[in-house]
Amino acid sequence: MIQKVLFPALAYLLLLGVSPRAGPASLQSQSKQQTDQAKAVSGKVTSIGSDKTTFSMEVNGGDSKGTMQFVVDKNTQVEGRVTVGTDAVVQYQPTEDGKNLALSVAPQGSQ
Repeated sequence: MIQKVLFPALAYLLLLGVSPRAGPASLQSQSKQQTDQAKAVSGKVTSIGSDKTTFSMEVNGGDSKGTMQFVVDKNTQVEGRVTVGTDAVVQYQPTEDGKNLALSVAPQGSQ
């Protein structure tokens, strides 16, 4: 019974030219694109939001000079202890809505 259902479904996908593994490969490709878009800056943390989901940093390198705002989510990796006044390195990715999503935050010298 399973063969009667499974075989026609696979045959249909092959006729359309769709690989059964297209889904996971597409996700891997998207993940790689997101990683490729990641940027890094270093500077001094100047403020941390009361809900700890945002922070500001006075950056001192690359194309970005001045204060930058970052958002933190459940996937952000924080190494060590980062507080106001900490010199830190942030890897981030600009989001579609114009925010800077922190991918990782670490005190400078710990990476």
